[in-house]
Amino acid sequence: MKKERHHRNVNQKIGNNYDIVKLRVRRFVAMLIDWYITNMFVSIPVTFYLRGNDYIRKNSFSLETYGMSTGMKLGLFAIVVGVIYYFIIPTFILKGQTLGKRICKIIVVKENGDSVTFGDMLVREILGATILEGGIVVTATYMRKILQLLGYTSIVTPLQYIAYTITILSIIYAYFHSHTQSFHDKLSKTVVIKKD
Repeated sequence: MKKERHHRNVNQKIGNNYDIVKLRVRRFVAMLIDWYITNMFVSIPVTFYLRGNDYIRKNSFSLETYGMSTGMKLGLFAIVVGVIYYFIIPTFILKGQTLGKRICKIIVVKENGDSVTFGDMLVREILGATILEGGIVVTATYMRKILQLLGYTSIVTPLQYIAYTITILSIIYAYFHSHTQSFHDKLSKTVVIKKD
């Protein structure tokens, strides 16, 4: 009964006249765009500076390749890029949107339809998408790479498998959820909707 009332309230606030299939497709495409953009920014130091005149090799993006000092700087640079892209931009600049979401004309709002706040985005992106899920966002990926650089190699692979498993479960959950909410949406009480 409480769950039905909650869904009815969400439907009243955000509207239930949108095409859920189109929303899922837009959300997936936005995720791909965001993943690509963040990974391109993170690769700039290696691509244009650290590789010198050599070709990019498999280990070019391994922090250990550059030693502790430079590897740590690369890792922290990647984390900062992720925080700016997934948290700062949608919180303060594009108000509920990353560049991918803006291109795909979708937006993150509270379940009641209000605009997201600093706290909502902190819970959604940092606690939910990065720490809880952490499978594909650049911030979590480089947190694990820094752990490996610091010598915690035995926990990196299990953490990676756990992150990918939780991310896949979250995507499956969102696919079957009536408002296409993933785990980080449920945690932050947000929903992604079509932006008119």
